[in-house]
Amino acid sequence: MLDKEKVKELYLQGYNAVDIAFILNCKPDTVRQCIHRNLKEFKKSHLATKIRNKEIDRITRYEAKQYMSDAIFIKKNRSIYKTNSDGDIVIDVNIAPIVSFDTPKRLKNENSLKEIDKRIRKSNYRKDELFV
Repeated sequence: MLDKEKVKELYLQGYNAVDIAFILNCKPDTVRQCIHRNLKEFKKSHLATKIRNKEIDRITRYEAKQYMSDAIFIKKNRSIYKTNSDGDIVIDVNIAPIVSFDTPKRLKNENSLKEIDKRIRKSNYRKDELFV
């Protein structure tokens, strides 16, 4: 036996007959017939909710596709950062003492002398091997 109140609740949440049938584990034709017989007066509300849910889904997908790298974020928000002696860009705690968890804290200068020296040491480069 199909629970009409549960069908009504799901219908008003914007679900279609196939989705309701899957949730309630029954046949889609049974749910369609129940909606047709008992829920005609709720059709406008159902359509409005369905459109609203579709828009929310569309906006959420759009927001999820957006991505900003740390370097671009720092370039766009230069006012809360300062450059230290190594050339690294770090948050200035005097200007922004509290920031959100996803705010980049540091952007390393890849061309500083310290970083270049580290890459040379890692590559095991030796001068005397060049002249042999």
